Amino acid sequence: MFLLGTGMLAPPSAEACAAPNCLIDVRFPLPEDGGTVPANVPGLVVRPPLLESTDVSTLRLLQSDGTPVPFTLANGERQTHVLVPKAPLVPGTQYRIEATGLCQYRETQSQSATFTAGPELPLPTTLGTLSVDTPSRGTFPVYGGSNCGSTQEGDSTMLRFTPSAELVPFLPWMHWTVEVDGQPWSFSNHHGLTSTGADNYESHQYEYNRQLLFLYTVCTQGNPPPPGLGLTPGRHQATLQGTLEHADLTLPPLSVDFELSCATQSVDAGTPDVDPISSPSKGGCTQAGGGLTVLGLLATLRLWRGRRR
Repeated sequence: MFLLGTGMLAPPSAEACAAPNCLIDVRFPLPEDGGTVPANVPGLVVRPPLLESTDVSTLRLLQSDGTPVPFTLANGERQTHVLVPKAPLVPGTQYRIEATGLCQYRETQSQSATFTAGPELPLPTTLGTLSVDTPSRGTFPVYGGSNCGSTQEGDSTMLRFTPSAELVPFLPWMHWTVEVDGQPWSFSNHHGLTSTGADNYESHQYEYNRQLLFLYTVCTQGNPPPPGLGLTPGRHQATLQGTLEHADLTLPPLSVDFELSCATQSVDAGTPDVDPISSPSKGGCTQAGGGLTVLGLLATLRLWRGRRR
């Protein structure tokens, strides 16, 4: 193990590039800041621990006094479970959702979240609006392939999404994809975007995937060609697609054109105010969650060693 000149810690093997399983336990996508859940929500999503699963026998939906709420259980996108109430929720009533994760590396405890039902709302028909920042040259961390984490220099831009007012109440149960020129670029699980359309980093930390709205091309000499390290220089079209879980409702996508270049520019030495998560579309070792700082990777390695004992 040695320190690179960039100040990043090089792991001894590809295994160390992966975050330890079960670092994040069961999660329940719900409205931010205690917002109400529409009484006609198509389904309540349960996301399992990182790289693990949920004990379906522990799934519960209860009123605040402990009265069970009848539901059916369905499989959702990306290894999630969906609790579908057999009757609309009662506006003004407080509910609790419970589940326990299964983890082969440590004992898990039951997780729960409370929420209040609001009035029924029309299902959304539009996503909102999409724009793109002016590209800029700078440095950013890229993970994947033989690099297992390295700082690269290139051209990058950020998609700016503003959700429609009718979509906001249903945002926690939307899952997302971004395509570039019709090819997959990234995806985000439920609650991957906030009510303002920003990336909800905590919802997908360590999920081995590029940041949804961050687009880039790597201009550092000597790197392998795209797609492992980004897009080819030139003009592209990005398309944002969103689907409401268990509603069979994929809303009309939004598209925007942009251009990235490796032509000589005045380089800004600062790192952009984003934390891109990158991985090649095919194989390679990955690490999500932003830059591999020395302390951060040491913590990951300690957890990795601890789970292998």
